Amino acid sequence: MLNRIVSKMVFKEVALPFFFSLGAMSLLFLIGKLFSRLEPLLAAGISFREFLELNLLMLPIFLYVLIPICTLLGILIAFIRLSRDSEIIALFSSGISPSRLVAPVAAISLLSFFAGLFISGVVVPHAKRQTSKFMDDITEKALMRGLPEKQFFTPIKGLTFFVDKATKDARRYQGVYIRDGRGKAMTYSILAKRGSLSTDANSGRIALKLLDGRLIRVDEGCNLSDTISFEKYILSLTQEQSSSRKRRGEMTTVELYRAANTPGISKKLKKKYLIEFHKRIGVPFGAVVLGLMAMPLGIFFGRGGISAGICAGLSAFLLYYLAILFGTTMANERILSPALGVWLPNLAFSLLALYAITLLYNRGPIFR
Repeated sequence: MLNRIVSKMVFKEVALPFFFSLGAMSLLFLIGKLFSRLEPLLAAGISFREFLELNLLMLPIFLYVLIPICTLLGILIAFIRLSRDSEIIALFSSGISPSRLVAPVAAISLLSFFAGLFISGVVVPHAKRQTSKFMDDITEKALMRGLPEKQFFTPIKGLTFFVDKATKDARRYQGVYIRDGRGKAMTYSILAKRGSLSTDANSGRIALKLLDGRLIRVDEGCNLSDTISFEKYILSLTQEQSSSRKRRGEMTTVELYRAANTPGISKKLKKKYLIEFHKRIGVPFGAVVLGLMAMPLGIFFGRGGISAGICAGLSAFLLYYLAILFGTTMANERILSPALGVWLPNLAFSLLALYAITLLYNRGPIFR
């Protein structure tokens, strides 16, 4: 009965700061993501309903990364409050051991882990596919309206237009400049005297027909460049969507594992699939590591004020994710295996969390 009361108290204390921090950070991430795509959205004249739909599609893409830090903040703030109000001392004085507090914290952390695991493995791939399709449709709507006159226009990432003069329907132009950086190996700069926008009736693709101009190609390292004059040049602005081949980000965790173990796959591609596979599991596992670490941090730093506790928690979070990024970089450079690159930081921080809990057992709620 006592264990149930303690567990209910911990769950109640953690719930409010967890959901509040999750909502606030989701809003900040959404604003940051949408800001980079603002131009094509405004050019397409997106409706409020479409805007809400895009927000719902984009939310899961970074939600599985936010769940571990919000788990840390929720547990941390809850135990800072309990420590500041001396409730932790009262609990320990009445014979409640730290293990009774660790149990509900571990349960919350595991729930966050399984939620993050499901979101990263199933929801995120679906959301990425739908977001990509949505943005393609929005981009097509923006291009169908034509190119604006005397202003730089970037409806697609890496593709920038500038036209000196445009007709009233914005589909015929004079003095066209285009910078096409969609390819990784080459960047194209195109200058043309005239141009017109057209749509292929069969495929539905939008293309820009350019007349009397020059095309300048420059490679990635600026080591090679050449100039080609042309009388007529067709620049495809949209591409047919291919549903047969998925990118890594659009694969589920199971599909990533199967793709990595496909017979005859190259070592380079297998490594990329395995890194993504381990990140899909390792990053959500951060909820367990950070959640268990948050309880002793909240108790130890709670007496010093909420700011000290939150600073300690955020520092732990930043160090953890920097370690994950460093590990994946080492894996990409083939210094570590994909599994070690992701799981070594988890192992190191798990040991730190166990050490902090051991200190709590040995020294009690007041840490000096």
